[in-house]
Amino acid sequence: MSLAVCFLAYAVVVMVIGPSLLVRATRSGIAPRLGMAAWIAAMGSVLGSWAAAAGLLGGELMKTSGHLDGAVGGCVTELAAVAGGDRGGIVQAGMAAAASLTAIGIAVVGARVALALHRSRADTRRHAEAALLAARGTPRGPDGALVVDAPHRSVYCLPGRTDTIVITRSALDALNSSQLAAVMAHERAHLTGRHHQLLAFTAALARILPGSRLFTEGACEIARLAELAADDEAARRHGRDSVVDALLSLCAPGVAAPSPLPVPGLGAAKVGVADRVERLLFPPNPARARLAQTAAVAALLLGPAVLAALVFTQAPMCAALI
Repeated sequence: MSLAVCFLAYAVVVMVIGPSLLVRATRSGIAPRLGMAAWIAAMGSVLGSWAAAAGLLGGELMKTSGHLDGAVGGCVTELAAVAGGDRGGIVQAGMAAAASLTAIGIAVVGARVALALHRSRADTRRHAEAALLAARGTPRGPDGALVVDAPHRSVYCLPGRTDTIVITRSALDALNSSQLAAVMAHERAHLTGRHHQLLAFTAALARILPGSRLFTEGACEIARLAELAADDEAARRHGRDSVVDALLSLCAPGVAAPSPLPVPGLGAAKVGVADRVERLLFPPNPARARLAQTAAVAALLLGPAVLAALVFTQAPMCAALI
């Protein structure tokens, strides 16, 4: 059995059962950075498995005869005979088609992700320029934040060459000093953690691969976990009560709803405020959740590692299975 098929089978298994397991492991919000790592490990293992499968299939097709020295000797030599036509033209054509489709698929996904990230950066830059124009003539807020006149209460950050935090006049008037400090710490945590890059990447994958729960649900879960990670940093610096009060103030009943933000624009009260407040007020037991997330990351990284080890150390066994 070809190792390329093993990589593809592993990717299918992760895409089918991974989302349910990861949602269960990260639902509590304990150790959100570890939770984000688990989702990224799952996505990365699938993308890496696709790339490895394409590389193996391409290598098998390029070798048509002779014994190969090195790690993949036995397996690739036998498959080379198949690719060269010694085992039948239909099999050879099937392998060529599989290799071509896999390589084309990876190239298309890569190109579309790159284009989506470029557009996201352009949108963020335009939004930052518009905020700068809107705040012209208005004194800067705390930490150099741009203050814009708007009826809704909103605080969010925009990454770029110069990271920007934007706060509306309504939010500035509603928050006291401790709440404002907590909100600013929340936004700084997003910027220093480079959460915007992570969210832009996963959102691009979700749009490109809308039929896969791993990428669509993963993008939403990573966005939620990024907010929890920023909440934890703000709470560590300014206390849980200040963060809770700030979130409730930004989402007070009767307050105008904030306008939609660009994907990389991370707002303090943008995602799951009720669940975040409950989590801050009643922190869950961390031990079991940390163990589940650590096990998930280890399992997701172990699969590709084992397959890679087979490529380099046990490839001769593959020839006997064909």
